[in-house]
Amino acid sequence: MNHKLHLQKLDDIRGFAAVYVVGYHLFSSATFMPEWMRVFFSFGQEAVILFFLLSGFVIYTASCQDEKLNFKKYFIKRFRRIYFPFFVSIIISILVFAFNGELQEEFSGFGLIGNIFMLQDLSIVKPGVAFKPFLHNYPLWSLSYEWWFYMLFYFLYHNKKFFTYKYKIYAILLVSCIAYIIYIFFPNPLSQFLAYFIIWWSGLTAAEIYLSTQRFSYQRIKPILICLFFMSVMTALPVAFTHEIRLGYYPFLNFRHFCFAFIAIAIGLFWYQRNLVYFNKTLGIFSVVAPISYGLYILHYPILMQWKLNVYISNWVMEYVIKFALVIGLAYLVEIKLQPIVNKWLK
Repeated sequence: MNHKLHLQKLDDIRGFAAVYVVGYHLFSSATFMPEWMRVFFSFGQEAVILFFLLSGFVIYTASCQDEKLNFKKYFIKRFRRIYFPFFVSIIISILVFAFNGELQEEFSGFGLIGNIFMLQDLSIVKPGVAFKPFLHNYPLWSLSYEWWFYMLFYFLYHNKKFFTYKYKIYAILLVSCIAYIIYIFFPNPLSQFLAYFIIWWSGLTAAEIYLSTQRFSYQRIKPILICLFFMSVMTALPVAFTHEIRLGYYPFLNFRHFCFAFIAIAIGLFWYQRNLVYFNKTLGIFSVVAPISYGLYILHYPILMQWKLNVYISNWVMEYVIKFALVIGLAYLVEIKLQPIVNKWLK
């Protein structure tokens, strides 16, 4: 199985994760849906962890193939990829809240600045959050992690002494462990970002393995599994001392995240060793969504979940037909039509 085919399959997985997050927001708490469907769509947070793993893989793959990569070039590439659709999502949220008549009440200039500097996170599920996602567009929480992972990666990547170190994943594990211990006692955004860096770095390490050997094996993947298992145990410790365990809230949520990262890598290795049988008939069908997955991810919430179109359209089927058409159309416009123009303009 060639290199390009593997990257295409990663795109398919990303498409699946984006669609799943949409389903999570639509169905996980919908009382009119069957119980089995609500349970199936109750793992939206885990889909974001999948994004982190894929991101580490893809960013390393792209970076190591560019021998002339410098910080300006790297920064601009990452900036225009993250920020252009992000700015569009901000505009869409403002328009939606203005339409609903809630903009004056909900708008926060200070909060907008915090989001622009990528400091947002979900304060409703964890402590130590500096800024909430702008106008409650909850999917934006993960962008802050992605951005700071990108920045941290660049400086580590250009530290040749560190990057040629054989056991560097364990150095990242040590940083994540220390950061999480600090977070337990003094919740803060920096510690939270650093604690999760090992997940992103696991994706990077997987890419490093594949590019050097063109295949995955248990022996080579074992350091990733060790690190993620260790962090799963680490994040389980605060849960043991919690009086009330809530599955979607800190500290259990953090435990969920690291457990899922471990399970995702383990399942991925198992599936890979069986030649990804049935992949094309399952996750492969999301290839059609993959090119617009990022736009779909950050644009769907204000339109599908916050836009009060039902005030004017009483037929809920027609309401959601219009909403879905708008989400898909905007994602296509932003990712396929406008993003290449931005890429040419911003170099």
